[in-house]
Amino acid sequence: MRFINRLADHLLEKVAPTVTADAACRYLSTDRQIDGFCTNGTLGVRVRTTIHYDNCPPKVTFNC
Repeated sequence: MRFINRLADHLLEKVAPTVTADAACRYLSTDRQIDGFCTNGTLGVRVRTTIHYDNCPPKVTFNC
């Protein structure tokens, strides 16, 4: 039982700061733009997706 309690405490230390920080971020909008061509040999375009929040910096991802 002591092992489980220590494991739970350790998980809480790792997860709790992330959860509270993400909870403060409120979604505003999503922008998608063509950002060039894929470099993996396909003939597709690279799309840049930006998700805007009001209390947090935007999150940017790239997809082919």
